Amino acid sequence: MTHHKTNRIAVFVDAENVTNWIKHDGVKLLMEELNQFGLIIIRRAYGVWSKPNLAMHQAAINQSGFELIHCYHPVTGKNTADIQMTVDVIECAWQLPNITCFVLVTGDSDFTPVFRRLREMDKDVIGVGQHSTLSECVKTSCTRFIYTDDVINTLIGNETSPQESVPPQSLPNSTPTLTLAQADELVIAHLKASSTPVNTSQIKNLLKRTAADFDEKHYGFKTFTDYLTANGAIEISKIGTANFASLAKLAQPTKTVEAVATAEAYKALLKKHNALPDNADTLKKIYKHAVALKDICPDAAQFRVALFDQCHKVDPSIAKTTVNKAFSYFIVMGLVHTEKAKGGVDTVRVKKMTLKEFLLKSDKLVIAKLLELSKTQALDLKAKEIKKITLSTISKDSIKKLIGE
Repeated sequence: MTHHKTNRIAVFVDAENVTNWIKHDGVKLLMEELNQFGLIIIRRAYGVWSKPNLAMHQAAINQSGFELIHCYHPVTGKNTADIQMTVDVIECAWQLPNITCFVLVTGDSDFTPVFRRLREMDKDVIGVGQHSTLSECVKTSCTRFIYTDDVINTLIGNETSPQESVPPQSLPNSTPTLTLAQADELVIAHLKASSTPVNTSQIKNLLKRTAADFDEKHYGFKTFTDYLTANGAIEISKIGTANFASLAKLAQPTKTVEAVATAEAYKALLKKHNALPDNADTLKKIYKHAVALKDICPDAAQFRVALFDQCHKVDPSIAKTTVNKAFSYFIVMGLVHTEKAKGGVDTVRVKKMTLKEFLLKSDKLVIAKLLELSKTQALDLKAKEIKKITLSTISKDSIKKLIGE
């Protein structure tokens, strides 16, 4: 695939088949890697988002810019997410010819014909999944295949404590395609070409694309991080649960980084991470219509359509994108759920609460996001500044308690 910013990318995630990968920040790592190749136009993740194993991750996925597609299962044990995702992928390929690359994240072998059809349509295709029958079947139909278990194993290896470590063992009776010197040369060249630190799982994927049999154990290293750390020209840094590699630099005078400490700066950072409503008054209007909506909507997509129709009827100035953003925000707030309607049919609903409670819940979510961002960015959280961007009547003293000021 040509690596330039004119590539227009659509990403589809069958969340129910890759929950362990999602748990280990797989979505975030994939987005960081794809941003190097082009412009990501479509981001959709499919699953039953009311299930506990998915609900716990929906906020993080939504903050990565994904539209969460709720797939209602009419029969217990039957996964309909793959069917909905297949329909949407093919529909997108036909209706949006400007999309040049499709990224399909799944562990289901039923997607094999989809990979082939996209290649027949002259689309670049990146497959993402674990080592399995699916990966072996579709690799020849892909521009590239990223293994989810490589990401998970790398992260698990990074988190292993010294007490749990065991002596490294070389792989028996095997001669690697790459010598240690050749592997080192490829890693250094990749780091030189990047202006920012590179996720270690991306580096390992690079080596595997060059030599499918690459394994750090060939050279006597227990984990991939051990392999990188042994090279004195490479520095390893940790952000969250992920390790990043960069070229070691000569000691230089430390530059003072001014911490963000104003309401406007907080607001800009939150909007960058899709964690702040565009317009508070419009959000309140949409919420009122959402809780009042009585249409039978078996999935989130139908609910969004019905919600937009109702909002647009009352106020034609409310755009469809505004309604979709608001509904995604309701999901992040944990207000969207499925309940039984008349006749025993499952339907999507938005939890009803007083406007005061709604605004307070929104503010607490915003403050929680600022606290999360402060772990990885230079943020000086001040209650008086946060108060300027809140929607509710929450006091500065309450904010101080929440941020520990």
